Amino acid sequence: MAKKRDGITDLTKLLVTAAGKFTPNQYKNLTSTIFALLNGVNYGYTELGPRFLQDAQDIYDIHKKDLPYTSFVKNKKNNKQVKTHDNVINLEHYKFRSLKNDA
Repeated sequence: MAKKRDGITDLTKLLVTAAGKFTPNQYKNLTSTIFALLNGVNYGYTELGPRFLQDAQDIYDIHKKDLPYTSFVKNKKNNKQVKTHDNVINLEHYKFRSLKNDA
C-alpha cells in the first residue's frame, strides 16, 4: 500500500504527513490509536460525531504551535530554495552592485 500510486486515501495522506512531522514514538502512538479505533475501541465516545469533532478542534486550538511566518527564496549562489523568516534578511542570498563610482 505504501508504494502504490492509485487509491491514495485521506488516511494515507494523514500517515504521510505524520511520518514527516512525528517522532518514531509519536507515529507509533498514532498508528496504534487508529488501529484500535478500527477494531472497536471508542475512547469514551459512543459515536464519532459532532462532539468528537468539537473536542478535536478544542484540543487543536489549545495545543497548536504558533509557527513564525516563513517563506522560501532561491539562493542565487547555488540556485537552491532557502527558508527565510519574515523578520530576518540574510544578505548572502542576494547579489549587490558596487556603489562606487568607477568613472
